[in-house]
Formats: sequence, C-alpha cells, structure tokens
Amino acid sequence: MKRSLLAAFVATSIFTVSACASPGSSAKAPDDAWAKQVATATAGIKALKKEDALWRDTHKFLKKADKAYKAGDKKKANKLMKKVNSQIKLAGLQHESQKNAKPQF
Repeated sequence: MKRSLLAAFVATSIFTVSACASPGSSAKAPDDAWAKQVATATAGIKALKKEDALWRDTHKFLKKADKAYKAGDKKKANKLMKKVNSQIKLAGLQHESQKNAKPQF
C-alpha cells in the first residue's frame, strides 16, 4: 500500500508540474495548479510523517516555495517545489528499502 501511495504521489506530482508548465486559458489557472502542487506535497509530507520517514528540511522547503510563489518569484518557487517533490520521493524510497534494517554482526 505504501508503494502504491508513493506511486500515486509521483504520478500526481508529475501531472501538476506539467499542468503548471502548460499555458492556461485564464489567469487563475496557474494559481490553481500551484495550489494543487502544494496540496499534493502536503499530502506526501503527511504520509511520510505518519510513517516517521520525513526528512528534516522537506517541510521548510515547502514553506519557502510557497512564500516565493506568493512574492511573485515563480522561478525560485518551482525550483524549491522540485526539491520538495524529490525529497518526498527519495524519503519514501529510503523508508521502503530500510524498514526492515537490522544490525549485522
């Protein structure tokens, strides 16, 4: 189930990134796409936090990305959001690969 959750998150994050990059028909479309990206990232963070697999700075990067977007620096916001999505994906993969880790003697 965790892998399916991770796969669903990756698929939706790719969709929202592509939706954010595509030209919208209204001025509200980029804001809606950004809101979807933030909601998806927040859901991924909550899922990782539930499994105690969240990396330390992921939430901080999300806050900085949102702040940059609201300030109008979309290039910085997109760069930080890519970092957030990457950290969420990698933290999920790390959790999956190391959940049964034991000391080796």
